Amino acid sequence: MTNTLHRIGGMRLALVTLAIASLPLVFFADMEPEGIGVMTAYIVPSLVVIFFFVLMLDALMNRVFMIEQPPEVQSTRRTRMWLDLAAGAAILLVWGTYFRTLLQT
Repeated sequence: MTNTLHRIGGMRLALVTLAIASLPLVFFADMEPEGIGVMTAYIVPSLVVIFFFVLMLDALMNRVFMIEQPPEVQSTRRTRMWLDLAAGAAILLVWGTYFRTLLQT
């Protein structure tokens, strides 16, 4: 377990953790923008968009740096890439429905 976390890296692990932690906050995105509602109505939706693009960029860069590498390096980069893509898909699935409702009104 420790080896897997070490292979993923601290910064990437923090990014994925924050992205996953923002998923349940979609239920509070319609709060009145007063007090804590400012965070859930304005800050978290904008951070989710940033998280999504950074995750996709990281997945792309892992794929690019995987080229012409030994199998051990490719395995590590492939794990990182799929972790980024899974977190991005979760964001797209959960927050995408919220953003779609904003476009329909």
